[in-house]
Parts: sequence; structure tokens; C-alpha cells
Amino acid sequence: MADASARPSPAHVGRKSLGGGAWLGLAKLWFLVAGYALNVALTHLVAESLYGQYQTVARAVAVPNMVIIYTIMFATSRPLSEQLDDGCPAYSAIRGQGFRLALGLGVLATALTLGLAPALAAWWDDPTLVGPLCVVAPISLVYALYAVNVGTLNGTRRFSRQAALDITMATLKAVLMAGAAVLALGLPAIVGGFTLAAVAALALSFVLVARGRPSGDTGAPAPAMAGFAAALVVFTAALNLLQSVDLMVLSSASETAARKDAVGYYSSAQLVALVPYSLMNAAALVAFPFVASLAGRGQGRELDERARGYIQATGATTLTLLALMSSIVAAAAPEVQRLLFPGAYATAASHLRLLVLGYSGYSFANTVAWICNSAGNRRAALALVLLPLGTVVPLLFLLCPERHAEGAALAVATAGALAVVGALVVLRVVFRAGVPWAHLAKLALAVGVVLGLGHVLVVPTAGLLGKLAILGKLLALGVGFVAVVMLTRAVTVAQLRELRTRGQPRDAGGASA
Repeated sequence: MADASARPSPAHVGRKSLGGGAWLGLAKLWFLVAGYALNVALTHLVAESLYGQYQTVARAVAVPNMVIIYTIMFATSRPLSEQLDDGCPAYSAIRGQGFRLALGLGVLATALTLGLAPALAAWWDDPTLVGPLCVVAPISLVYALYAVNVGTLNGTRRFSRQAALDITMATLKAVLMAGAAVLALGLPAIVGGFTLAAVAALALSFVLVARGRPSGDTGAPAPAMAGFAAALVVFTAALNLLQSVDLMVLSSASETAARKDAVGYYSSAQLVALVPYSLMNAAALVAFPFVASLAGRGQGRELDERARGYIQATGATTLTLLALMSSIVAAAAPEVQRLLFPGAYATAASHLRLLVLGYSGYSFANTVAWICNSAGNRRAALALVLLPLGTVVPLLFLLCPERHAEGAALAVATAGALAVVGALVVLRVVFRAGVPWAHLAKLALAVGVVLGLGHVLVVPTAGLLGKLAILGKLLALGVGFVAVVMLTRAVTVAQLRELRTRGQPRDAGGASA
């Protein structure tokens, strides 16, 4: 047992956690910016059909890779974090168990990708994709080993080093892949840059972990990891499949050259539509520890009023931010496409309108699902992911053969709307913390105003002045949304302050700590 006098004070731990949160926030922002910059650059560097091929391969391997990295990272981080105050007596055993899990999942995923590459390429009616799939197949194994080291840094609160890994990985990936595109080396070389970046980041992760080994490792046995990991595998697999299945099915229905180009256009719209999802996925991480802490104060599965109030405020705020972002993008879809991509990609504006609404619905359900996980209700969390997934898959197979990209966008929008309904029901039934009907009506009014302004405000799009005009229109739409929610008191400054402090522990006198 570590000497209590040697432990850091609560204030010191709080300051370190805030500093670590800032580092991780910066890293996640850089990861997001680098990823989107790479994708936008690729639309300018390669042909539309090649960009569609790249996105198809990237989405296909993202499903197993994200399942692996999240499962192993959290399965390693949680037991280390629980033992940190005692010096991590089972440090070596936990890492050993993590590496065994990583080898099992990583080798399995890599072998499946290699074995299924010909079948996937045949399904997509594109035999040239066999090579790129084989090139990226080893990333699953590399990511699995990498996740053990990231989980170790996270669990031992080496947040700045974890952030350095994220930034290094994002930068190397963007530079190597964009470099291959500039040199016109072809799709295998472009995705090969991803593989090389992953290997380099893995090597750096071992160096950073070795320099931060806790002193309290006594060789104690590791707690069981398999049950927690299995639950995460199922949940994250469904969650990541939800973000990728539309593009994979669309690619399978693209027999002609025109349809293959359309996949590239659709991919650009999907990229933009995922921006609110990505931003809220990062922001939602702030709520998870608060919910877990507050849920632990209840009796059994019951939550106290403070926990329910925090969950309700989180749900309402998440929905408001998603409504803000998605309505702006939907109202200015043609301009957004012209702002970011070559002119031909503007044909996907109608798809973008539907996709941004659908993916925003996924995002809201995702946030509520992670709240369920934090509160220990894994069944409700899985149901919230399976509901839209079970809706979008049959709709995609029904609509894509005839309506192609339009059908895919309609399927996503329909499933996203159902996801919002399901999440609102879970908040009201499971947590008794439903978003008030009046708040929903005010948000609907704000969205309607933004969509109307988007139709009325027509701006030039050509040249530098056109780019500036588009940015001005986006700003005006944002101001319009904020004005409506403030005038209707859908959101107030006091509510935002309450959300920030609601989950904080209180001292004996009742003040926020």
C-alpha cells in the first residue's frame, strides 16, 4: 500500500486532471482538424472515383479498428486507474493481459480483412480494391498493441504523453497520405501512408510508456478483463458500423463509372455531415465521469434528483448544439460543398442536407447511449445503437439499387430521426430526465428560422470573395439560431453555468468544490 503522506493532495490531482484534460482536448481537436484537412485535400488531389474508393476502404477497416482500439484502451485504462493511488501493484499483469487480448483481437481482425478482401472487392464490383485492403489489414494488429500503451498512459494519468501520441499519429497520417497523393502513387500507396503512420506511432508509444513506469508494481494478479471487454466489443462494433454501413452498401450498388463518381461525391457530403457527430463525441466525454459518479450515489439503479437533473441538462444541451450545427449545414449545403471541395462535388448538396440531419440524430443517440453505459445500463445503451442500425441497413438495401446516393441519404435521415425518438424515450423512461416538450418546440422554431434564412440569403460562390461571402452566410445563420433560442429562453447563461457545475462534488457547507 502506498504511503498516504506521499500521495498528491486532492487539489494537486484536480489541477493535474484539468491540465491533462486541456492536453487531451487539444490533441482531439488536432486529430479532428488533421483528419478533415486530409480528406478535403484528397478531393482536390485525386479523381472523384479514386476518392470514393479510398473512403470505401477507409470506412470498411474503421469498423474493426475502432472497436479494437476503444475496447482495449478502456479495458487497460480502467483497472490501472483504480489502482493508481496504491502505485499500480498489478501494473505488469494488467499490461500483460492487455497485450494478450490485443494479440487475439488484432490477429483475428487482420486475418479476416486479408481473407475477406477478395469477397469485399467483388461485392463492391471493384477488384482493384483487393490490394488496398491488404495494405491496411495490418493496422488492426498495430492499433491493438498501440491501444494497450494508450490505455496505460490514460490509466496512469500521463495525459500529456497520450496527447503527444494522438498528435503524432494524426500528423504522420496526414503528411504521408497527402504526400502519396501529391506524387500520384495510387491508392495502395495512399493507404500505405496510414499503415506506416500507425507503425511509427506504435514505436513511439513504447518509448513513452517505458519512461513512465509506476514504482509500486509488485507483480500482483490482474483483475478479470474479458467480461468488460466483451461488452465493449459488441457496443462499439454496432456504433462504428452505424457510421460506415451506408457507404459500404452504396459502393456495392455502383456498377457504372457515373455511379462510382457519385460515391466520391457522397463521401464528401458524408465527411461534412460527420462534423457535428465528431465534435459532440468529444464533448460528450466531459459528461461521462459526472454521470458515473452521480449514479454511484443512488440506491441500486435509482438515481437521485441531482443525477437526473444533470442528465436532463446534458441531453437538452447536446440536442441544442446538434440542432445549431446541423441546421446551419443543411441550410447552406450547396455553399458548404463549394467552400470545401471542387465544383463537381456541389452535386452532393441535396445528400448533405439529409445526411447531416441523420448523423446528428445518431450523435444524440450515441451521447445518451454512453450516459447509459456510465450509469451501468448497458442494455439500454446497446438498444439505442441497434435501433438505428436495424433501421438503416434494410432501407439501404431497399433504396440504393434504384435511387443510389439519394436512397442512401434518405435511409440515414430516416434512421437518424428514429434514433432521436429512441434517445428521448430512454431519457424519459429509464432516467426520468426527459427533455421538456417546450424546449423541443423552441428548437424546432430555431431550426425553421435557420432553414428559412438559408433559402432567402443567396450569396456568390465564385473566387475569394465568394468564399468570404459563404463564411458570412454561415455566420449569419448561426446568429439567427442563437437569437431565437435566447429570445425564447430555450437556453440561458444561467443554465449553461448550472450544467458546468451540477456534477461537481460539494463540500460540507454545500458550496461547489
